[in-house]
Amino acid sequence: MLIDFSFSNFKSYRDEQRFSMRRPTNAQKHEENDWPHRDISTVAGIYGGNASGKSAFIEAFMFVADFVVRGFDPRFDLAARCQPFRLDEESRKKPSDFLADFIAADGKRYLFELSIESGTVAFESLRTYKGNRSSRIYERERMDEGIYAYRYGQHFSGMKRPLEQMTRPDAPFIAVLYAANVSLAKPVYGFFRNRVGFFQADLYHAELDNLALELKKGSPVAAALSRLMASSNLGISVVQRKDPLEELQKASQSAGNPSEGSYEDLASGMLALSNPGLPLTERRKKAHDIAQLPPRPRYEFAFTHRGAGGFEETFSEKDESKGTLSVLAFFSLALRLLSTRSVGFVDEIDSSLHPNYVQELVALFKDPLTNPHQSQLIFTTHDVSLITRTGADKRVLDQDQIWFAEKGRDGSSALYPVTSVASSRWDENFGRNYLHGVYGASPRPGFHEAFAQAERDIGSALQSVGCTAEAFGGEA
Repeated sequence: MLIDFSFSNFKSYRDEQRFSMRRPTNAQKHEENDWPHRDISTVAGIYGGNASGKSAFIEAFMFVADFVVRGFDPRFDLAARCQPFRLDEESRKKPSDFLADFIAADGKRYLFELSIESGTVAFESLRTYKGNRSSRIYERERMDEGIYAYRYGQHFSGMKRPLEQMTRPDAPFIAVLYAANVSLAKPVYGFFRNRVGFFQADLYHAELDNLALELKKGSPVAAALSRLMASSNLGISVVQRKDPLEELQKASQSAGNPSEGSYEDLASGMLALSNPGLPLTERRKKAHDIAQLPPRPRYEFAFTHRGAGGFEETFSEKDESKGTLSVLAFFSLALRLLSTRSVGFVDEIDSSLHPNYVQELVALFKDPLTNPHQSQLIFTTHDVSLITRTGADKRVLDQDQIWFAEKGRDGSSALYPVTSVASSRWDENFGRNYLHGVYGASPRPGFHEAFAQAERDIGSALQSVGCTAEAFGGEA
């Protein structure tokens, strides 16, 4: 569970930004549900114009999680992944700083701090809390000439020097501790690896790939999702077609089956086509080895639509609309996040979902009945219906759950909550005011006259050469 996250000098963000899921006292008074952690919110929505820095905020936390989990891999390009603010010379030379305050699966609160400079780790620290007081687990700081100084808390026991020697300047120390089975590192590493997820709405196929694997395994999540889709008002049930090659491979391994050995024959034929010069004995040996392994999984969903009078028709994935696939992907994502305490980051949540679906998805995370583990959903959006009051209806997002990203004249982004705007009230119509620019962060395009001038320029240019042109590249 994320409590606070601060960062600076990362992509479009130059100055320190402080994002928080803490709920102020006023918000806790308005909260009708009884959460285990009443002082921590389950949802947050970030608004702002295009290229304002909304995605860069998510990428900042994604970088920290990826670095912890994958940073020890030599192929992880730290310099490329951690890009400082590049619109002034001073920032290019400064470190990029990150600090995450969170509760891990063991129920303990941790503070992980990281500073990256010139493609190497300048500082790394892990602390844990007992009450409101924190204590050091370890600290790692780069000194003169690239030498690192390590400091440890009183509860850190066992070998230290060998672990320090294993750690590269561009790799995280916590990953080394986890690989060495140091118990103090496991909850933190596990949080970033297993409890934090990232989802880009227009790349829903990645989530469908996850769902296909869950369906194949027959997991409880996949079974629940199938039932959920069947009972939704979309009129769709989801099944998974078995891959013909996989079925053939299984049948060919069964003695007495009419297809026995057929998969090996197929593999031998394919080898003969791809490598005609391969000797027969070697080809048969390779074909036999291939036949022992199942083919690379290829999954395809079948969508059963029900019509009037009980009539049914099955469609393939390619026949379904992007909207249907997006809904399926978001249902899958929500079930995975809600089934265990998790933190989900979703970029552009409204890009392929109807506003009503977005509202329902967010509402799932605000209700303990559907969110028993108090999982969190942090998303970027342009959907003002979530922050607009209509008549007696309540807003989907409370005052403290609304954040804005805005890019200044100097090209640097700023992230701030609506609660930092002095005029904001709990019963305010935030959606209307946001569109009117009351809080900033709302784009003011102002390109109407520019388009008019561009049209005049095109007309003048064509007139000067005595021709006209059809739109979109038509012949003159």
